[in-house]
Amino acid sequence: MLSAYYSQAKESSQVPVDYTQIRHVRKPNGAKPGYVIYDRQKTLFVTPDEQRIKQLKQEQK
Repeated sequence: MLSAYYSQAKESSQVPVDYTQIRHVRKPNGAKPGYVIYDRQKTLFVTPDEQRIKQLKQEQK
């Protein structure tokens, strides 16, 4: 939910979020900073919830 909330799709519902194990993430040679390629991902569809994000921030403090 955090990645969907802080993305450009913040106001959308059913935002696709890919995830994978760290060993399946790699950076191609000569790629720009922050660019990676990943394999064996799974996709979740989440709806960002601003109230839940605020609650998580409060719990961290």
